Amino acid sequence: MVRLLNNFTRVCKITEEGEELCACDYRINLYDCPQSEFYVLVGKILIGFCTLATIMSGGFLFYLIKIKKQPFFLNGSRGRGWLRPRPLHSYHLIVFTYMLFEGLHLILLVNESYPSIIAAEIGNVLINLCTGAVSVFYPVSIVYSTPNIRFENEPSNLRNLNETNPRMVDIIGIILFIQPIISWLPLASITGYYAELNDIKMANILFMAYYLAYVLWEIAYIVILAYFWFKLMSIIKHHLKILEQHDPNSKQVRGIKQGTKNLTIPVMAIFFGLLFQSMIYVVISLTYRNNTIFYFGYNLCFYWMEFVAFPLLGIGIESALIYNAFMNTRKPQNSSSLISSSSKTISNSNISTDDHFSSTTRANPTVIHCTSETIEIKTSL
Repeated sequence: MVRLLNNFTRVCKITEEGEELCACDYRINLYDCPQSEFYVLVGKILIGFCTLATIMSGGFLFYLIKIKKQPFFLNGSRGRGWLRPRPLHSYHLIVFTYMLFEGLHLILLVNESYPSIIAAEIGNVLINLCTGAVSVFYPVSIVYSTPNIRFENEPSNLRNLNETNPRMVDIIGIILFIQPIISWLPLASITGYYAELNDIKMANILFMAYYLAYVLWEIAYIVILAYFWFKLMSIIKHHLKILEQHDPNSKQVRGIKQGTKNLTIPVMAIFFGLLFQSMIYVVISLTYRNNTIFYFGYNLCFYWMEFVAFPLLGIGIESALIYNAFMNTRKPQNSSSLISSSSKTISNSNISTDDHFSSTTRANPTVIHCTSETIEIKTSL
């Protein structure tokens, strides 16, 4: 065991009364400070939560891919780019990755197993780095789950939302994937390097830089996620409006509404979680190393946001999705079978369903092809 103790991992100052006040940088060191027992105890509890969430999300991925026979990636088509993940699969992968790396980091912290400050900084940044990389799949999955359809007399704003450039979507996804790798990891490594040299001033500057890099990425991510989700919801809402004019209580309408709910819950969790975390990270980057680290109330808030909130949120959302999946299995006919039933035509609304979506929807604006493949939110569970 190696106890990482220097002026960076354990920050001290002399108070006006002449007493020495010390505090741990809980990200990379839990020991030799007044709150050590608290950090170690909560760390051990969180290891259990992370293990549970990892098992739940990994188990759900196995259930969807192996039991439900839903591959992680959608089939290729003209309207899709290189990245074609499914929304619910992508969300479970995000939870699995985050919980796995946080659990491993906490195990190494509690057991003092990091050999150096550089290794501890890398272990801490890998939680967000790996999660950020796989989370790129989620907004992309929403794009390719949005049916590329045309409505009779559709509004111009809806027509604009319906137009997607798959290559542009892929480029956005690749940029979001690469940015954490080329910025977060080097900044964290160099921060650890200067901390090892006990150059605290430079280490603090680099600490601020890579937390601000977090914030920039999170803002870009939630803006893109919100736009793609709004686009999907606008099209589904218009689709539902047409279906409800024919039969507002049909099983197909209820199935679409349930699928929309299954998609919206994870989107809202990610959106508000990252929004609040980005605000906390701004405060951490500007005040943590020089001021707020000495106040346990601030540390408790930061620790909650970085290590506690997402495991609890992940377990809560996974539990809700498992409950929805269980309830759907008790129904005699699920939304997947409803959508995949072929050649069902509603003449009053000029809507037809088929086993696949084809490019003929571009040529014939009065026909809508909606299937278990193109409207992914209906078949995720």
